[in-house]
Amino acid sequence: MKTSFSAFTAILSLSLLLFLSLPSPSLAAAKCNADDKKALLQIKAGLNNPYYLASWNPNTDCCSWYALDCDSKTGRVIHITIFDDNKVSAQIPAAIGNLPYLEMLDMNRLPNLVGPIPSSISKLTRLNFLRLKSNGLSGPVPSFLGQIKSLTFLDLSFNQFSGSIPPSLTQLNLQGFDVSNNNLCGQIPQGGKLQSFASSAYDHNKCLCGSPLPAC
Repeated sequence: MKTSFSAFTAILSLSLLLFLSLPSPSLAAAKCNADDKKALLQIKAGLNNPYYLASWNPNTDCCSWYALDCDSKTGRVIHITIFDDNKVSAQIPAAIGNLPYLEMLDMNRLPNLVGPIPSSISKLTRLNFLRLKSNGLSGPVPSFLGQIKSLTFLDLSFNQFSGSIPPSLTQLNLQGFDVSNNNLCGQIPQGGKLQSFASSAYDHNKCLCGSPLPAC
């Protein structure tokens, strides 16, 4: 009887240990939001289904996919990072604007990423970090970037942007900024944070002038 009781106690203890080792539903990472997953698959298609995004499989939880991060509590996509791939040949998909919780978009060293910045990016009201560096992007630096009040870091360097720097960027509380190595021209807008950056943030453009560069 004593042996039976000891065996029962051991089994009970083991069962309790196994139960406690199971993840609590309240602590488990949230699964990917269905609307975000739909947007991500549209982005993948818009980039012509590059191998870089091979893990973006509709049959799996998108929070497990490569090149992105989800918020552990809400399951919403908050970061996308795609870089260093010359096989990504497309424009930035408009569907990027359908990720309302996105805080960071980093697409850099993609020489065949071309065309303008899509206006749908202005819908990303939580975006604070935008790096579109060393791509083949062109067209103007869009004024609608000034509508993204949460934006504190903007790097558009080493592209083919032309025209002038829009005055709307003076409305942003920028902590990091770089538009060097483009084809920009005209006076750098006065005000905001644009004069707080070193001249290197504006170097190697067609004909930019004004502080922190020499006067026009």
